[in-house]
Amino acid sequence: MALAVRLKSSGYRVLAAYDALAGLTLAARHEPDLVVLDIAMPAGDGLDVAEKIQNRNNTVGTPMIIITASREPGLKERATELGAVAYFEKPFRASNFLAAVRYALREEAPNDAVAHRTTPEPIRGAS
Repeated sequence: MALAVRLKSSGYRVLAAYDALAGLTLAARHEPDLVVLDIAMPAGDGLDVAEKIQNRNNTVGTPMIIITASREPGLKERATELGAVAYFEKPFRASNFLAAVRYALREEAPNDAVAHRTTPEPIRGAS
């Protein structure tokens, strides 16, 4: 839920779900401007949720950002096939994530180096 806090502190309205079923219910009910999914979710796989979101009439075309701690081959490709506008492997920089959010919401021009980052960046200044 750290991402929800980061988004709220950046001025975004956030509806957070703690599992796949709740996420699908919220998306269907509220028709969000953006969906952020972790591939590893309780009660379901984030990519399965993404597919269901894209197959519902009222949420088809909703931009999605997919995040994961997995390095499993093929996940990025599947996320892209499902329409993800960005894919992040943990750990990632919050600033890159927020840039991808702005891009997905059409608040910022695309920057492939940021919006599609798949390798972690070192965090400078950390002790």
